[in-house]
Amino acid sequence: MKKGITPIISVIILLLITVGLAASAWSYMGNFFQSLTAKTIEIPTQKCVNGNDVMVIVHNMGTENISITNDVFVLKNSMPVTKGIGSGQIQWCEVSEDCSIVPGKTTIAAGGFAKAIIYDCTAQNVAATCNYDFVVASRTQTASAYCTG
Repeated sequence: MKKGITPIISVIILLLITVGLAASAWSYMGNFFQSLTAKTIEIPTQKCVNGNDVMVIVHNMGTENISITNDVFVLKNSMPVTKGIGSGQIQWCEVSEDCSIVPGKTTIAAGGFAKAIIYDCTAQNVAATCNYDFVVASRTQTASAYCTG
């Protein structure tokens, strides 16, 4: 009489292999999606202020803090917008603050907000729609505002 694995034991072994593969896939996908959502922004508010400056509110919807200096890139017509107060430059601050008086915000906490003022969207007395791309973790959110100059 030949001896082999009984059908019950073979089913148990197959179930253990299936559970192991499912657990591996779950772990991999969990880490994959966590990295995708760690640094994610939305732009709930964008508008023209003072005739030709653009004010943008940025909401960190991710699970990690975002460094404004290292993680956020702001582009206008594919060209970087530099930090500072002056034509074509950007200044960051708390939502409740005036960026020209209290500049220097460097981090957006997970779940938090920050305000950006981009100076001189358009020339004086020249109406224009200004578009800015906010790039965080290779994902882009666009802010658009119509300024009258």
